[in-house]
Amino acid sequence: MRKNPYGSQMRMVFVVVVSVLFFMTGHALAGGKLSSLEEEAAGAAPMEMTLAEAVNVALRSNRTIKSAFLTRVVQKFDLAVARDKFNPDVNLNATAGYSGSQAQISDPSTSESSSNLSLTTTATASKRIETGGTFTFSWSRADELSNSSGSAENRSAANNWTVNFSHPLLKGAGVAVNTASVTLAELSEQSNLLSHRDTIISTVNSTIQAFRSYARSVRSLDISSASLERSRANLEMNRLLISLGRMPANEIIQSESDVSNQEFSHEVALNSMANARISLLKVLDLPQDTQILPVEETDMSPVHPDLDDCLALAFANRSDYLNAKMAVDRARINLVLARDNKKWALDLVSGYTYRDNYHRISADMDNHAWQVGLNLQIPLYGDMTREQTLLSAETSLKQTQIHLEEIRQNIALEVRDAVREVETRLKQVGMAERSRKLAEKKLAVEKEKLTLGRTTNFQLVSFQNDLVDRQNAELNARVDYLNALTALDTILSTTLKTWRIDYNKEYDRWPGK
Repeated sequence: MRKNPYGSQMRMVFVVVVSVLFFMTGHALAGGKLSSLEEEAAGAAPMEMTLAEAVNVALRSNRTIKSAFLTRVVQKFDLAVARDKFNPDVNLNATAGYSGSQAQISDPSTSESSSNLSLTTTATASKRIETGGTFTFSWSRADELSNSSGSAENRSAANNWTVNFSHPLLKGAGVAVNTASVTLAELSEQSNLLSHRDTIISTVNSTIQAFRSYARSVRSLDISSASLERSRANLEMNRLLISLGRMPANEIIQSESDVSNQEFSHEVALNSMANARISLLKVLDLPQDTQILPVEETDMSPVHPDLDDCLALAFANRSDYLNAKMAVDRARINLVLARDNKKWALDLVSGYTYRDNYHRISADMDNHAWQVGLNLQIPLYGDMTREQTLLSAETSLKQTQIHLEEIRQNIALEVRDAVREVETRLKQVGMAERSRKLAEKKLAVEKEKLTLGRTTNFQLVSFQNDLVDRQNAELNARVDYLNALTALDTILSTTLKTWRIDYNKEYDRWPGK
C-alpha cells in the first residue's frame, strides 16, 4: 500500500502548530508576574517594592514633607507666642558709671578734684488678665558714692517701688475681647494642622498614582511582549505553511506587517515604562539609577461604600469644610471686636509708690504716694473707620456663612459622584475580565481553524490584536477601580486612616520621622 506523501507533512505542521501554541500560552501565563525587561536593560537587579512600601519611602524621603515639617516648627512657635499673652513679662536693667573732674587754681600747688561712682538697677514686671486689666510692678534702686577735695565722702541710696493697675470698663473690657487674639491663633493652628495633613495626603496620593502608573506600564509591557512573540511565532508558522504550499505567498505580508506594528507598540510601551519609572523616582526622591520592580496589587475585593457613612466622614474630615466653619468663627470674633471698637474708652487707673532715701551726711526720708482715677475718651465726629470696620465685619460674617453652605453642597455632590464612580469601576472590572477570557477562547478557536485552512491570516491577526486590547482594557479597569477607591479616600480625607498613617500631635511628627 502506498503511503500518503502529505501525511508526514501534515504531522510536521501539526507538531509545529502545537509547539507554537504551547510557547505562546506559556509566555502569556508568565505575564501574571511583572516584567524584568527593565532589569535586563539597566544591567542592575531591581528591588521589589509594594505600594505600601512606596508610601513609606515617600513619608521618609520626600522633600515636600520635610519642608512641611520645618514650616510646622514656625507655626507651633507662633501659637506659643499668642498663648503667652497673659503670662508675666519681667525685665531687668542695670547701669553703672564713674565720673570725675579736676580743677587747678592759679597756685600750682592748689587743685580741686571730685569723683562720682553710681549704680542704678531697675526691675519691672507686668501681667495682663483675661478681663482686660494690667498689673505693673517696678522697682528701682540708685546707689551713689561721691568724693570731693576738702569734704567727707558721701554715700547715698534710694529705693523706689511702684504698683499700678489699669482696667478698661467699656471699650476693651471682657474676656471675649481680650482672649480673641488667642482664639484666632488657635483657629489658625487648626488650619495649619489641616494644611499639614493635606500635604501628607497629597504626597501619599502622588505616590499611589505614580506607583500604579509604573506598575501599569510594566504590565502593559508584558502584554506587548507576549503579543510580539505571538506575532513572530505566527510569522514563522505562516512561512512554514507557505513553504508547504498550504498558504498563498502574499499572505506573509499581513504577518510581517503585524510584527512591525507589534514591534512599534512594544517600543512605545518600553518608553512609557521608562517615563513612569522616572516619575515614581521623583515622587520618592530616590536616585535616578534606582531600579524598582513594582509588586502587582492582587487584592481586588469588591467595596460597596455606604453613601450616608461617606457623607458623615467627609463633613468630619474635609479641610475645606472645617476651614469654612472656622472662617465663620473668625468672622464672629472679628464682629465682636468691631462692635467693641465703637464703644467709649473708659478706663480705671490706679497706682501706689513708695520711696526711701538714705544719705550718710544728711537725714533719711521716706515718701508714700497713691492715685486712683478714671480716663474717658469719646469719639465725637469725623472718624468713620469704626463704622467701616463694623460694616465690613457684618458683611464678612454673612459671606462666610454663604460660603459654608456652598462648600457643604459641593461636598455632598462630590461624595455622591465618588461613590457612584467606585460602583461603576467595579462593574467594569468584571466586564473587562469576561471580555478578556472570551477573546482568549476566540483566538484559540481561530488558531485551530487556521491550521485547517478554514480562516485567513488576516482574521487571526485581528483576533490577536483584539486579545491585546482586551488585556489592556482589563488592566486599565483594575487600575481605574483602585484609583476610584483612592479618589474616594481623598474626597473623604480618610487617606491617612486607610493607609494607617497616625499623626502624633504631641511630638508633631509621623511614624518613622
